[in-house]
Amino acid sequence: MAINAKKTKDMWISFTDAIPEPPRLRIGNELIERVNAFKLLGVSFQNNLKWNAHVEEITRKANKRLYHLRECRKSQLPAEVGIITYQSKIRPILEYASPVWAGLPNYLRDEIER
Repeated sequence: MAINAKKTKDMWISFTDAIPEPPRLRIGNELIERVNAFKLLGVSFQNNLKWNAHVEEITRKANKRLYHLRECRKSQLPAEVGIITYQSKIRPILEYASPVWAGLPNYLRDEIER
């Protein structure tokens, strides 16, 4: 299997700035792009291994869909419709790949639960 240098990313993970970054990676003659964050299968990773960007993204997406849930309540649809809307449109966003990021600090967990 050939590695496509244009689709490949390099992320230097470090908890301190005291350690100098290693040399840039190359595939053949092509320099691999170094990134501070990237998204893999819908999960946002940061080079400091914090989950702020991922939590911000999923809460933003969930809040957009919460609008539809509020509209269901305003239009006096049965409560069952609201429950189905939550379970099918909002909860999957909040729970997707949760085993990967389950060890969140409390302040980020609170962001999601709000």
